[in-house]
Amino acid sequence: MPLELGAFDVMEYLWGIMEKTSDGKAVEYTNLDIEMLWQMGFVNTEQYPIDKWRLVFEPYRISEDKFILEKQAFIALDKYRYKGEIHIPFDAMLINEGFYTDEGLGELINLSIEPSCSLQKNELTDFFTTLKNKYRDNRGLIKIDKDAKIEIKNLINDHPSPLRNLEIAFDNMMKKGEDKKMNTDIDTVEADIATARAAMEVSSFSKDPLTKAETHAMDLKKLEKAKTSPQHKTNKKTVSLKKIRRSRKAMRG
Repeated sequence: MPLELGAFDVMEYLWGIMEKTSDGKAVEYTNLDIEMLWQMGFVNTEQYPIDKWRLVFEPYRISEDKFILEKQAFIALDKYRYKGEIHIPFDAMLINEGFYTDEGLGELINLSIEPSCSLQKNELTDFFTTLKNKYRDNRGLIKIDKDAKIEIKNLINDHPSPLRNLEIAFDNMMKKGEDKKMNTDIDTVEADIATARAAMEVSSFSKDPLTKAETHAMDLKKLEKAKTSPQHKTNKKTVSLKKIRRSRKAMRG
């Protein structure tokens, strides 16, 4: 079962933990911050393409590379954020090997590959036209074997969508919690979701980047907008990370 992010009060939480301007009344963004928020899945990218997202910050620009948002303006960013489902990142190597019809492979592309890939639809169509021709047999069926799966895996790794970047960041955070066999309170889950969603401190989720997108993110300067206070505590009831872990093989859902 996928996890829904819409129920989490991300913006109020982030405002409470983010580094403020010297007067404590606002937060500061750079062009890179704005770009990274979009690339790492904070924004509903279907409704707000990157150019439209950049325009959201224009009223708050004070210089070429600085934007100042007071609390009301910051909280208002909630209308742009992604509030949908989070799945385990699609793994092309878990695709069932065998012979596919065009319709069967098309379903896999539509449900799992396209949402994970940032290529335009015509570019994705071109890729799979070539792949189908390469692996099609004399019966008209498409043989998906290990080599074909590696090609699909490389496609996604080379061109991850913002949603995939978000899924990877969140999945790495979840794995860390499970590996430690920890129970985590609700506030901590919200904090980690907010941190993953905002693409802040990206490298903290994994020392070993899984995709080129993560490698690139780790090479960029770390965003310093979400530094959790060590004094933050809560008495809310706890929930095991395993209880909200998703299970999925080659198909989304």
